[in-house]
Amino acid sequence: MRTMSRRRKAATISVSVAAGLAVAAVGSYAVVRAIPAEFPLVYSEKIEPGVTQGVDIADPATALTFARVDTGAGPTVLAVTGYADHEITGVDINAAAGTAFTDPIAAFDTLGYPALQEIATDTALRRATVSSAEVLTAIDTHSDHIGTGTNYVEHQAEATIEEPYLFPKVGALTDSNEPLPAGEGGLLDYEVELGLVALDDITAETGTPEHMGLVLSNDWTDRELLVSQIEVDNLTGGAGFTNAKSQPGFFSTGDLFVIPADWQSYYKDLELDLFVNGDLRQRAHPVDMVWDAPTVIEKVLTIGDRTWDSDGEQIPLTPEAGVISRGTVIQSGTPEGVIYRAPDTRQRFLGFMEWAGSLGTNAESVVASALDVYVRDAHEAGVYLQPGDEIVTRAEGLGQIFTTIVPGPRSETE
Repeated sequence: MRTMSRRRKAATISVSVAAGLAVAAVGSYAVVRAIPAEFPLVYSEKIEPGVTQGVDIADPATALTFARVDTGAGPTVLAVTGYADHEITGVDINAAAGTAFTDPIAAFDTLGYPALQEIATDTALRRATVSSAEVLTAIDTHSDHIGTGTNYVEHQAEATIEEPYLFPKVGALTDSNEPLPAGEGGLLDYEVELGLVALDDITAETGTPEHMGLVLSNDWTDRELLVSQIEVDNLTGGAGFTNAKSQPGFFSTGDLFVIPADWQSYYKDLELDLFVNGDLRQRAHPVDMVWDAPTVIEKVLTIGDRTWDSDGEQIPLTPEAGVISRGTVIQSGTPEGVIYRAPDTRQRFLGFMEWAGSLGTNAESVVASALDVYVRDAHEAGVYLQPGDEIVTRAEGLGQIFTTIVPGPRSETE
């Protein structure tokens, strides 16, 4: 009898302890849930007054700079010699050479660096001046491009991904003043990136090219779509990145296209800034990339025949394995300062509690549950890009992008 009594007492104590722990857990969850989520910023710098009126243009001996403009009878290409007071000045290459180029890559491939340098520096040739807001996309090219993830150490830390990786980026380039619809739902984020542009097909046989084009770009991203599709146990596999970064309008490019005489030195001296409503959010120094530009090219060429999902279709990194086709833009990675951060301690705790409380039915894993908490917090805080936000992306010697976030859907399938 005494043994049975002791067992009943022990069982009662166990139930009481369990109930107490459950109450404590619920109480802890409520306390932590009430703590406001944090979305830290990296910089506190403001944009300098008047700085967006123009950018420095490299001496043609150092780099050729181009802009595409509409003449009314079709596009033409300017060899740019100045950019100030929101106006771009340059020599109409077609008028100077008696040609009919509509794209700077074609002009370069046909005429070559010395001839274009001579055109840009010939003071006897008539200069044309256009509003920087009226230039066309910097190049006229196809829609099969390449993205590079976490190629800066600090961005690796904020995203908790430890090495760079590649993925296909599919979509048309948009010009430097194109508004971007906020979309219906989702979490819209920015990423300033240096674009490396193939001027001719690149293969293992051709090796690292003598010349590459450079363009400023923004790799817009729907973070909510991304975190819903990533493989949490294989982040560098790139799953979800193509879909989250290939929405309509997600490939803004700068107003200028640059072909340096020595591109491997030129790109390392660049500084790329991104401002949101006048506040500095990102500053990239491509010299600090984990994979330098030649390494990125090598990685692309050796990726093999693996594929990624693009709206239900499996696609390769490049249409032809081992070939980076002419006009392909390789976005080389973004630095720290994006809105997204990996779930913090609070979000991981809430994610675990919600996963455990649902007996694992609310998400595929504890990590996925924490990501769901992050998305909820982000929506509640309203920290991602919203209609009315003004984003300025710029780099001396490379160009500028002016993006206004506007209301409305990006596509019927977002």
